[in-house]
Parts: sequence; structure tokens; C-alpha cells
Amino acid sequence: MKKAPAIRISGGRFKGQKIALPASEKTRPTKAIVRESLFDTLQNDLLEAGFVEVFAGSGSVGLEAISRGCETVCFMEQDPEAIATLKANLKALKLSDAHLFWGDSFTRIREVQTLLRQLRQSAWFYFDPPFDIREAFEDIYARTLAAIEALDAQEALGAVIEHRSRVELPAQIGLFSRAKTRRFGSTTLTYYLP
Repeated sequence: MKKAPAIRISGGRFKGQKIALPASEKTRPTKAIVRESLFDTLQNDLLEAGFVEVFAGSGSVGLEAISRGCETVCFMEQDPEAIATLKANLKALKLSDAHLFWGDSFTRIREVQTLLRQLRQSAWFYFDPPFDIREAFEDIYARTLAAIEALDAQEALGAVIEHRSRVELPAQIGLFSRAKTRRFGSTTLTYYLP
């Protein structure tokens, strides 16, 4: 019998814990080197902050954020198999206080913003949209930029986009300015700050 795919949390209180991945080809996990770079960059800004993983898949990035001290973590995902895997991961780590938003991320993000305002919590927003080469996702980066532009600087400490390296992102998205770019072969992280 084939083993279910899994990765490990790389730091914090859950370091070494396995995270299950969906067997589906619809989602792809963020590579370990990309996750480590992200959290090395943000580590001092995570304590008591919020974290929103948009297009969460199995939740590997948001779970790492919880492990490293984030206070409020929201996961956004619409794929049923990925949601089931994410719920299983939350249960395995005994995390009952994470916020799960099932459905279209571009629609549900308003609810996340409302929750953050109610909690008086500012958060990092992490966007890892499906590749734009997939059918029906040709405009995914334009929609992602529009979602960032609609963020309020009081609720968003910053936005990070994981994207294909060949995609050139703008220097400015609404109130947010490009602060840093890190390339990992075909994958790039671009950081925006208010």
C-alpha cells in the first residue's frame, strides 16, 4: 500500500511533526527551502501576530506559522480533498482555535478581514495561488493583486506572494510597496509592506 505524502514542520513548538498532504494533483506544497526562507525572514514579526494562508491546501505554511508563535491563523481553501487533509492536520496537532474558511478565497477574504478587525489583530497575508498555466486560472495573478490592493494597512502587516519566477510583479500594489524578492529556481517569494 502506498504511503500518504507528508512533510515536516521545520521550526517552533511543532518542529519535526508530520503534516499530511492531499494525494490530489490540484494542490502543491510549498517547498521546504521556500518555507524556511519565509520564516527566517518573518520570524521576529510573527510573535503575537496573525497569519492568513490564502489558497492553503494542506495548511503547511499556516501550520508552520502557528508552530512559530502566531496568535491568530486563518486558512482559506476551496478544494474538498485539501480541506479534509487540513482538518486532519489541525486535529493531529490538537489545534482547535485555527480559523478555517472553506470556499473561494477571493470571496471569503472579506470575512477574514472582518474577523481580524473583530479580534483587533493584524496579520501577514500569504498568497500561494494556483499556477496560471492551469485551465481557468489565467487571471489568477491579476485577481491576487486586486485582493492585496483591497487589504487595509491596519489589518495587514504585509503580504507575501509565492509565484512562478517568470511572473513579474509590480513595485506597488495599492498601499503596499515591494520590499524584497527571493528567488528559488522556478519559484519566487515577493514581499510587500504598507
